[in-house]
Amino acid sequence: MKSEGKIEIPGKMSTDIFRWRSLATAIALLMLTCGAPSHAWCADLWISVTSGLGGGIVSYTPEQLARSGAPTPTHLSTFDAATGIAFDESHNLWAVIGGDEVVRFTLAQLKNLGRNPSPAPGVIIKSMAFKSLYGCSFDHQGNLWVVDAVNNSIDELPEEQLEAGSGNLAPRVVITSSDLDAPNFVTFDRLGNAWVDSKDGNQIAEFSAGELTSSGRKSADILLSDDGNCTNLCSPGEIAFDQRGNLWVPNEDADTVVEYTKDQLTISGKPAPMVTLSSSIFDAPWGAVFDTSGNLVVMNYSDGTIAKFTSGQLRVSGAPVPEVSVTGPSI
Repeated sequence: MKSEGKIEIPGKMSTDIFRWRSLATAIALLMLTCGAPSHAWCADLWISVTSGLGGGIVSYTPEQLARSGAPTPTHLSTFDAATGIAFDESHNLWAVIGGDEVVRFTLAQLKNLGRNPSPAPGVIIKSMAFKSLYGCSFDHQGNLWVVDAVNNSIDELPEEQLEAGSGNLAPRVVITSSDLDAPNFVTFDRLGNAWVDSKDGNQIAEFSAGELTSSGRKSADILLSDDGNCTNLCSPGEIAFDQRGNLWVPNEDADTVVEYTKDQLTISGKPAPMVTLSSSIFDAPWGAVFDTSGNLVVMNYSDGTIAKFTSGQLRVSGAPVPEVSVTGPSI
């Protein structure tokens, strides 16, 4: 059952403003320092939630995601909602809260959540430019980009602003576009180009690295669009690149996850996905991320279920049963 929360996924801007303030889930991976791990990689899965467990941010260890079940995650409960999370090179956690604040928690604080689950953020950044922030992501230069769903923009907070600490500031770069309609997430490819979902427009927009150096109202360099029948892109959620540079998109309203190959990402159009996953476990899939073994982790918005698909299950279209399914936090 969908919960009522804070600033969440935008829906219809003019007629359904309460709904777009009621939905949320975002997924990110963090490589943590671990002692003598028995697995090949050591990464915790971090999820931003609104109402489950009182909201905040939760994390699952690789051991908890190794088998199906209902494990109890670690809970960061300083605030009641987070709509976006990202990790810098020092493994500090940056979170968007309340729609107009960006806060930071250090790696030391994250390691101590068992003793202090509600640490005070060491950095709190605000801006008069922010209207309704959602997702966030670091580019290859260490600058943090935030997505503003009301302004239809992506805004850059440069590394030097982040290092300066708390305060009210103006983003160094603000890019708006008519190709963005209620954007939620941004991610970067290997060349530093920004890819942004357009939830209400059923599109994915790419802005080249060169376009990210200055503010302005700009057109996307590449625009992937739905075919008009909501079969390719249908309320796209958090997009993720695999190790080969292919783009994967969860479709909340179609209950699918689709793949566009890197060759399909070079020109605008309405390409048919190379792979379409329609697993019966999908119920409004919204978050997506790859672990370091190439497995795809997807999280449902509706029931918080976390599903892990192996790289082998991603090769062809179909309705695969996930290798692992975990009952996540109610969101």
